[in-house]
Amino acid sequence: MNSKSFSLNFADVLPLVKNAALVSAAAGLSYIMENVSSLNLGTAGVLLVPIVSIVLDSIIKWAKDNTKK
Repeated sequence: MNSKSFSLNFADVLPLVKNAALVSAAAGLSYIMENVSSLNLGTAGVLLVPIVSIVLDSIIKWAKDNTKK
């Protein structure tokens, strides 16, 4: 962050936009994961709910920063 107080430059805005996108994606995925079990999919729901949950969990793990500090 190279800008003066109470001002932003392009180097400041780019990380903010990236963080906003990640937070929005996490909120959307959380909403889907909470509500996928209440869908009425008939007999296919028994198969689809675990698959969707695993795929969404994989997306969340992929989006996180997993490097050791």
